[in-house]
Amino acid sequence: MSQAKRALHTSTPLLYSTSMSRQAGCNVWLKLENMQPTQSFKIRGIGNLCVQALAEHGTSHFIAIGDTNTALAVAYSARQLGVAATVFVPASGGTVPPIRAKIELEGAAIVEDGWTLRDAYAAACAFAEKTAGAFVVDSADAAAVVAGNATVAAEINVQLQQQKPAAVVTAVGSGGLLAGLISGLQQCGWQRVPVIAVETHNTNSFQQALLADDERPGAATSDAPSLLPPLEGGTEPDCDIRTGPSGRSGCDGTRDSGTRSEPTVATCLLAGATSERAVELTREHPVVPLSVTEAMAVDACRRLLDDHQLLVEIGSAAALSVVGKGLLRQIVPSLGPRCHVVVVVTGGANISFDRLDACRQRFPFPAPIIAKSGQEIFMRMLDSALPAAASDLGAISSQVKP
Repeated sequence: MSQAKRALHTSTPLLYSTSMSRQAGCNVWLKLENMQPTQSFKIRGIGNLCVQALAEHGTSHFIAIGDTNTALAVAYSARQLGVAATVFVPASGGTVPPIRAKIELEGAAIVEDGWTLRDAYAAACAFAEKTAGAFVVDSADAAAVVAGNATVAAEINVQLQQQKPAAVVTAVGSGGLLAGLISGLQQCGWQRVPVIAVETHNTNSFQQALLADDERPGAATSDAPSLLPPLEGGTEPDCDIRTGPSGRSGCDGTRDSGTRSEPTVATCLLAGATSERAVELTREHPVVPLSVTEAMAVDACRRLLDDHQLLVEIGSAAALSVVGKGLLRQIVPSLGPRCHVVVVVTGGANISFDRLDACRQRFPFPAPIIAKSGQEIFMRMLDSALPAAASDLGAISSQVKP
């Protein structure tokens, strides 16, 4: 197979979870994207984009920004395709994220420039302008990214032997994976399979994008690069919320949103902007936006490690918390013991045992359950009260018909 046509991702296992199935009262399957070469789903879309850039434009130098899973996917893609890669990051200030070493291991050059991600992005754009064959990877809306991410659904279709799932649950950051999942589900003929899109309360840019879309259909408030964390922060990205079109591969700058909230432990869910393609697809496909507490995500991360000996980023585990905390049946009330639910374990390489332990010590356990959709709180209870508790999720569950 030629370099220009090869796929850089691998088909990942679909693991049956006995523990989660018992909790949910249905068959729960884990799509293990943490088993990708770069430990996250990112290589599907990013790899496809890089292959296309090489084939169609003769790209000889890929550029990424930040210590992110996107940058790791870019570095891996470049090494596999035999081209150069440079990742621009802010000055570390003595604290280097665990993922940095993995990016360097793939052969990418690391350039520290400035003190913020905005500084690093500006430096990357300047570098690209004067470097022949350079390509900046910064958009989750690129058609190649969405097409690459759609392969997740195609694999699920084969692995479930064409049995339609009752729901698919995934964590949402920029929305590129969500757009790919919806596209893939529709290609499988699963137009009515709902997608439960999970964020944490302080990274809920996708929910905010849907609220803005409801108020002003087609409106956009930012042209920020969607594959980057928010650019206003320092070496640790801030959780500011931006929505708007992001179908760009170039370096034409960004606009401030002026909205900022507290830092988060779910760093992989931070996004500079929300995929406009994902927002568009929610108008034609059932999507339930849901946000959970960071404590719930941390607890789900720990439980995944205990039950399956798998360690993923905390943001990825936000999706697992919906199953582990019993919320699933409240969202899809028609679930039965023969139904199948697939949770996409998005993965993430920016995690370690020490980081998980430190995060766990920040939150009370058992974690209280607070689930939101949009600005509304649909469930609030203590973990111990869950079995006998009544839910207020009817407002959204009535819209979901598997």
